[in-house]
Amino acid sequence: MTLAIAIVIGVLLIAFALFITEKFTVDKTAFFILTSLLVFGIVTPEEAVSGFSDNAVLTILCLMIIAIGLEKNGVVSWMVQKIIPIVKLPVWVFLPLLMITVGFLSSFVATTAVVIVFIKLVNELDKLGKIDRARVLLPISFAGILGGSCTLMGTSTNLIVSDISRKSGLGRFGFFEFSGAGIIFLLISIPIIYFLAQYFLPKTAAVEEDGLHNKFGYITSVKIKEGSKLIGKKPYETEIWHENDMRLIKIQRGKRHLKGDLKSEILEENDILWLDLTIEDLTAQTESLGLNILGVDQDLIEEHFTNEYHEVIILPNSRFINMSIEKFNATLPNNVYVKGVSSTAYDRHRGNYLNKFFSKKFIIPGNRVLLTGSLSEIRKIANNDNLLFANTVITNPHIPKYKKIISFLAIVLVIVLSATNTFSILKSCLLGVALCLFTGCIQLKDAYADINWQVIFLLAGMIPLGIAMKNTGTDIFMANQLYYVLKSVPASVTISIIFAFTMLMSGFVSNNATAIIIVPIVIAVAAKLGLNPKPLLYAVMFGANFSFYTPMGYQTNAIIYGLGIYKFKHFLIIGGVLSLVLLVLASFLLPYLYL
Repeated sequence: MTLAIAIVIGVLLIAFALFITEKFTVDKTAFFILTSLLVFGIVTPEEAVSGFSDNAVLTILCLMIIAIGLEKNGVVSWMVQKIIPIVKLPVWVFLPLLMITVGFLSSFVATTAVVIVFIKLVNELDKLGKIDRARVLLPISFAGILGGSCTLMGTSTNLIVSDISRKSGLGRFGFFEFSGAGIIFLLISIPIIYFLAQYFLPKTAAVEEDGLHNKFGYITSVKIKEGSKLIGKKPYETEIWHENDMRLIKIQRGKRHLKGDLKSEILEENDILWLDLTIEDLTAQTESLGLNILGVDQDLIEEHFTNEYHEVIILPNSRFINMSIEKFNATLPNNVYVKGVSSTAYDRHRGNYLNKFFSKKFIIPGNRVLLTGSLSEIRKIANNDNLLFANTVITNPHIPKYKKIISFLAIVLVIVLSATNTFSILKSCLLGVALCLFTGCIQLKDAYADINWQVIFLLAGMIPLGIAMKNTGTDIFMANQLYYVLKSVPASVTISIIFAFTMLMSGFVSNNATAIIIVPIVIAVAAKLGLNPKPLLYAVMFGANFSFYTPMGYQTNAIIYGLGIYKFKHFLIIGGVLSLVLLVLASFLLPYLYL
């Protein structure tokens, strides 16, 4: 062993300890690796920063930007909303279908982005008492990890392993090259996860929150947008009105309030509807109906539409008491707007309620008002004018339809161009990003704010370690030690050992870091054993992704663990059993398919 090899192994062991103990964040640990190798002269300055221009890192960055566009433009939410009807099915049908859906979406959209959106959906359904989130969130996370392993762009680990393979002269992976094994892993895992979830996951009762999602109705006005499903129909003709607690009070066409039987009116574009509805329907249903929420200001311009609502309660001695709604709205600063005011169960059924709504003394102690605009101004008003800041609700924003279409086309473009080998996946991703940027579907300031820079710096900091291992011969040295252990065992056993070791390591160290460390060693081992390296690389890739038995190995597991629903033992039991099953399956499947 040379001094240079000893230094690299020493840096590797210290980094491993830092990853496990979480003394520093993973990106900070990666930066320690980078600077240590640079200080000891193991890598040149150019090699030390080469990770920031690495193909895999840039590809992952581009995919993050496209995923941000998909989420911000409502494409992921739209896809998720389409599966809501399955929650009405029996749990033995619903949960497996949900896992298949999450797995499929995660194959083409960043796994973390998909799982985060589903977490939001599940939390809302849990509040409504339609599902028990404790029985659903962990299976969703596991399904996302399994689905992301099915294609080249499903997870960053796949791209990292493919790029190291390319640099080693073995060629990059095809888009669907290993999808056969990934799909089998997913389909076999789903019934196992479902069975274990029924017996080992906790049950949680629906939480009765002070968030007021179901208790209070609000009076507000909405404007029918172009393309709304209500245009040309009579009120209540669409099924959505019957499934939700929404009531039509008035129809306003221009400055005229329509009289007579409102149920027989044919709705037109730009009609203004005065509605009495719950905060849940205000935030969830208006977008699907094709409505803009105006509130009490009929002249509100497009730029003032928002997806963030702040609820305040009128307290005794507030200066707003006995004001009309219009005066209350006019009293507020120019960057704060009234979107709705609470109604009561008694007043809700009175025919003259809208007249009372605009009366001089409508504002009384206990009224709840939904405000939008500058949060700092709203907090200042609350402090100065006897208002209780009660709640903030984030909704789906008003998004032009063309942005949804272009964002969806961008990801389809990436998939088609890379899957057909028309362009490399990096080139395809750059084109997808360019399409979103130059059509205004993504703003760079939003991308800068939402990109997971920790992952980017982790990868960029870890890549010089792979270069250092190659420069110093550390990969060959470690491969020689492994060779003496593996030379007398069958190839299938070699694959099994590599899969098991990688899976074990990725439970405590980032899956990307695990892959970067192990792949160069495995390539060298394959050369010494005279084996086709591809099945061994697949073992590393799948093993690094399948970090189910701890909440630390994969980001989606860490997110749901942080919600406080699960304990470490839930990952250990369910993830541990699943890991053992997948280890046995991989020992037979990978040699059979790829050797």
